[in-house]
Amino acid sequence: MFSAGSVSVPGVAGGASERSAHRGLRHVLGEGAWHRLPAAVRARFGEPVVAVDYVGEFEVVRASCLGRLIAWVCRLIGTPVVPRTGVNVPAVVHVGPTSEGVAWHREYRWPGSTPCLVRSTKVIDSGGRLIEQLPARLCMPLDVFERDGALHFVSRGYYFDLGRLPGGRRLRFALPAWLSPGTTHVEHHDEADGWFRFTMTVTHPRFGEMFYQTGRFRAARRPT
Repeated sequence: MFSAGSVSVPGVAGGASERSAHRGLRHVLGEGAWHRLPAAVRARFGEPVVAVDYVGEFEVVRASCLGRLIAWVCRLIGTPVVPRTGVNVPAVVHVGPTSEGVAWHREYRWPGSTPCLVRSTKVIDSGGRLIEQLPARLCMPLDVFERDGALHFVSRGYYFDLGRLPGGRRLRFALPAWLSPGTTHVEHHDEADGWFRFTMTVTHPRFGEMFYQTGRFRAARRPT
């Protein structure tokens, strides 16, 4: 779910006329790929953006030893990755519009402990590219495509957005590939009856799999 017609898109000055050039994920993905997605997926990622909670559980949340170390260190900058592992972890995915794009916040609820919230916001930049904004101004450009009816997001590097320079240009610091957690690949598979599967794999070019998690979710039922 992405909205550029009524939100502020980073790197774009001016009003709604400039923002309206980017009409959301459908525009980024392309009409052919968009219509190959199941209707339920198009509804979840379509316009207008509405606030919704998806409830379910992560059947697997795992990380390598190095991945867990990175996750614990990253708590200093706002927990862009969850610092724990486990199986059958209850979770809620909070989705809703923000002033910049669309928030997808994952709340992990390990029994007997305080919930852990991983925050991210997907925005469309001035060039029509999809960017995932993480805590501490860490940004992750994403390729998005459809394959066999599933929606895929694949990272293309990481950088810190340090703000705007005089003259309007933005100051960015790119992370070297060896220093990053690796390539992030997120898959969204529809499973019918309102359910979908979220799978995330992070693979480092030298150290292999760093993080993996998969789980099933559906929209929370509203009281009748």
